[in-house]
Amino acid sequence: MLERTLFIIAALFASCAFGAEPSLEGYDVDPDTGLRMERYRAPVPDDIPGGTTLDTSQIVAFREQEEALLIDVYPPNGLGPDPFDGSWVTSEIRLSIPGSIWLPEVGRGTLSREAEDYFRRNIARLTQDKLDRPMAFFCSADCWQSWNAARRAILWGYTAVHWYPLGTDGWQEDGGELIRVQPVNFLDDTTPAANLP
Repeated sequence: MLERTLFIIAALFASCAFGAEPSLEGYDVDPDTGLRMERYRAPVPDDIPGGTTLDTSQIVAFREQEEALLIDVYPPNGLGPDPFDGSWVTSEIRLSIPGSIWLPEVGRGTLSREAEDYFRRNIARLTQDKLDRPMAFFCSADCWQSWNAARRAILWGYTAVHWYPLGTDGWQEDGGELIRVQPVNFLDDTTPAANLP
């Protein structure tokens, strides 16, 4: 009995010491990818497999890194991107963390081919094809779209992916300023000057 207890304690210590991946048991996610497929406004896990979870004080420090990227994936209300010029037709103003890049609709559980291409080419462009360039994904609080976007980037081989689950809600509640941002064009990937880090 004592040996079994010691074995269990050793196994628990080893799993903590070597960074065992967090469990997604109890969350409504796809078992193969860990992505949530619907009802994105719901309680999220504490951690993300293969990435780093940040709280507000950590996201403040993260923003000070020279190469750090902040990627807002908030899904706007509206008609989506205009098929002719790629501009986003939205019915609301998005206030976000200063220095953020807004890539809407890339956090859904299933992406159209065009949306996946938009996401892939923009994070490749923003990171300058550096898989180890630090980037942090966020949305609003309890938003699985930021989890999904971060998880997708991890699955694509990015190695310095961070996730800020409190999003703009947590940022503002902790006294952070929010500024108006514009989404990156869906067709030509132009980033409004006000969004540049």
